[in-house]
Amino acid sequence: MEQGRFNAYVGLARDGRNGIWRILTGFLAVAIIWIALGIAIVVAGAALFVARSGGRADSIDAIFATFDYQVLAADPLGSGTVLLSFAGIWAGVWLIMRILHRRSIRDLFGVERRVLWSDFLRASLVTFVVGLIAIPFLLLVDPTVQRGDISLSGWLIAALPLMLCCFVQTSAEEILFRGYLHQTLAARYATPAIWLGLPTILFTLLHWEGEASSAINLSVLVTIGVFALSMSYLLIKTGNLAAAMGAHFGNNIGAFLIFSSQPEFSGGVLFMGRSIREPGWTTEQALMLGVIGVVAILVAQVLLVHPASPVRLRSLSRPRPLG
Repeated sequence: MEQGRFNAYVGLARDGRNGIWRILTGFLAVAIIWIALGIAIVVAGAALFVARSGGRADSIDAIFATFDYQVLAADPLGSGTVLLSFAGIWAGVWLIMRILHRRSIRDLFGVERRVLWSDFLRASLVTFVVGLIAIPFLLLVDPTVQRGDISLSGWLIAALPLMLCCFVQTSAEEILFRGYLHQTLAARYATPAIWLGLPTILFTLLHWEGEASSAINLSVLVTIGVFALSMSYLLIKTGNLAAAMGAHFGNNIGAFLIFSSQPEFSGGVLFMGRSIREPGWTTEQALMLGVIGVVAILVAQVLLVHPASPVRLRSLSRPRPLG
C-alpha cells in the first residue's frame, strides 16, 4: 500500500517535462536563487542588527564594516536570519516547477497535492521529544555543556520567531531534496540508486564540516545520512512530505532552541555544548555521538510508522484513496 502511494506521488511528475537537462538545470537554478536571495536576507538581517545596535546601516559597506559575525551569530536575530535565508529554496523550486516542468509546486506536497498537517504535527512532536530524551546521553559524552547566553525571558520572546524561521529552513530542504529531486528523478529513473541515492548523498555532503576532525566528520555524515534516509522512508510510506517536514522541523527545533554544538546558531539556544569543530574529540566520543544520533532517529521512525505505536502517523492509521 505504501509503495502504491509513493508510485502515485511519482506519477504526478509524469504529466510534466522531466528531461535530465531540466532536472539538472532546475537544481542549479534553485541553488543560484537560494544563494542570491540568501545573501539579500543576511544583508537585511545584518542591517537590522547594526541599526538596533546604534550603528550605521545606510550602505552595505557600512553594514559589514560595523558588525562582527560572531556577535551576530550569538544573537537570536542572527540565528533567525541564517535560517530565513533558506527561503530562496522555496522561491527557486516554485519558479522551476512552473517554468521548466510546467507543473504546480503543489505536486511536490503529496498525492493529495497538499500537506497533511496532522502528520506534520505528530512527526514534529515525536522527533522533538525523542531528541530531548537523548540529551542526557549526550551529556555523558560531553559533560562540558554550559548554559547559553540568552536569558530565559529573552528565549521565550525569541522562541516563536525562531520556530517560524526554522520551519522555513527545514521545509525548504524537504521540498527540494525529498520532494523535487526524489519525485522528478523517480519519474525518469526506476532504480533507487539514482532517485534515492543521489539526493541522499548530496544532502549528506552539504553537512560536511571541514574544520572538524575526521572521526567527528564521519560521525556527523553517518548520522545525517541515516536522517536523510529516514525522511525518504516517511515520504515513501505516506506519499506525502508532511511527516518528513515535521520530523526535520522537530529535530532542528531541538538543535536551534534547546541544545546546540554549532556556534553559528548559539543565539537562541538554552544550552551550548562543545563545538564539533574544536580539537580534542576522541574517536570513542565521536563514535558515541554517532550511535546516539542514529538510535534517536530510528526510535522516532519506529514510533511514527509501527502499527502498534500509540503515536503512529494518523495517515497510516486509516485507509486513504490514492488520488
